Amino acid sequence: MKRQIDVVGAGLSGLVAAINLARRGYDVRVLEKEEGIGGSPLHHPSAQGTCLRPAGLYEYIGVDLGEVVEPIRAITEVAAGRAIPVDISGITPYFFERGPRPASAESLLYELAREAGVEFEFSHPVLGQEQLALLPHGTIVATGFSYESFDALSVPYLTSHHIAQGSECDPGLNFVNVYHDDFTVDYGYMSAFHGIRYAHIFNRYRPVSSEGVAKFAQRVFEVEGVELDPEGWNHFTLPLPARLISNPRLFRSNKVLAGSLAGALDPLAFYGLHGALVSGKIASLAVEDKEVAWREFRRCNRLFASSWLMATAMSHTPARFRNAGFGFMFRNFRRLPWASNGLLMRMPGAYNCYRKL
Repeated sequence: MKRQIDVVGAGLSGLVAAINLARRGYDVRVLEKEEGIGGSPLHHPSAQGTCLRPAGLYEYIGVDLGEVVEPIRAITEVAAGRAIPVDISGITPYFFERGPRPASAESLLYELAREAGVEFEFSHPVLGQEQLALLPHGTIVATGFSYESFDALSVPYLTSHHIAQGSECDPGLNFVNVYHDDFTVDYGYMSAFHGIRYAHIFNRYRPVSSEGVAKFAQRVFEVEGVELDPEGWNHFTLPLPARLISNPRLFRSNKVLAGSLAGALDPLAFYGLHGALVSGKIASLAVEDKEVAWREFRRCNRLFASSWLMATAMSHTPARFRNAGFGFMFRNFRRLPWASNGLLMRMPGAYNCYRKL
C-alpha cells in the first residue's frame, strides 16, 4: 500500500503533482489556504499567456488542457509608443484563464484531481517554518508567490511591485498588447480573453510611479482606445525567485518544491505558466526517485542562468536603448528565427517537453 503524500497549494503545479501521484496509487491530500480553487481574488480571474507546443506539454505532464487553453490570436509590441504587430506563427502562444471560473485551468485540474481521488482541505493555510516542519518528509510545497513559504524555506527572492485592474469586455476579443517604455524596467500588458480585459504593469525593483502609471494608461488609450480607471488599480507585491543566478531549487528542508517557489519561471520576462505545469510533474517524480527528478529539474531550468544574466544587463540599460532593441527585434521577427525559437525554448520546462527541437 502506497503512503499518503501531502501537497501544499492548489495552484497549477500543486494540482498537476497531485493528479500524477493519485493516478500512480498514492493517497494525496491537498492543503489550500484559500476557501476554494482559483487563488487570490486580488489577482484573478485574469487572462494569462505563454508559448507552448500543446501536444508535447500535455504528454509530459500527463494532463490534457485542451478544454481550457486557446491560441492567442494577436500580439502587438508597443515600444515607446510605436505599435508593432508580432508574427506569432513561430512561437505558438496560448491563453490560459486563471481563477475560480469553470473555464479556468485551475477548475479543470481540480475536477481531474477529484476524479483521481485527491482529497482537498480548503481554508487550511500552512504558513511559517513551524507548520511546514510538522508536515512529513517529501511533502510537496507549491504555494506560489507566498512570502511566508519563501521565508520559511529560506528561498531568496526579489520583491516585485505590481499594479493591475480587470474589467469585462466582448467575449470574442482575444489579444495581448505588450508595452515597453520608461515607466518600468520590465513591462506592462493588456490582455483580453473570455470576456476579461486585464491590464498589468510591474517592476522587479521598485514601485511604479504615479507618473509611470499615467503614462502606461495613456499608451493604452492611444493604441487601443480604452480608458483605464485611474481609481481601479490594485497595488500588490510578489516575491519573485530571481534574486540569485542560483535561485532554482527542487529540494529544501526535506520538502519538494514546485512552481514559483522552486524558481520554475523565466527570470527575464517572468513567464511562469509553463514552468508551473512541468515542475508539478517533476515534483511528483521526486517522491519515487530523487535523482531522476533532479535531472528533469535541471532540464526544466536549463536557460535560467543565461536569462538571469540578460535580465540583469537589461535592467541597467537606459530605457531608450531597451525600447530601440525591442522595436528592432519585433519589426524583424519573421527574419530572426533565433528570436522566435528563443521565446519558446526559454519557457521553463521546454527542454523537457520538446527535446526534438
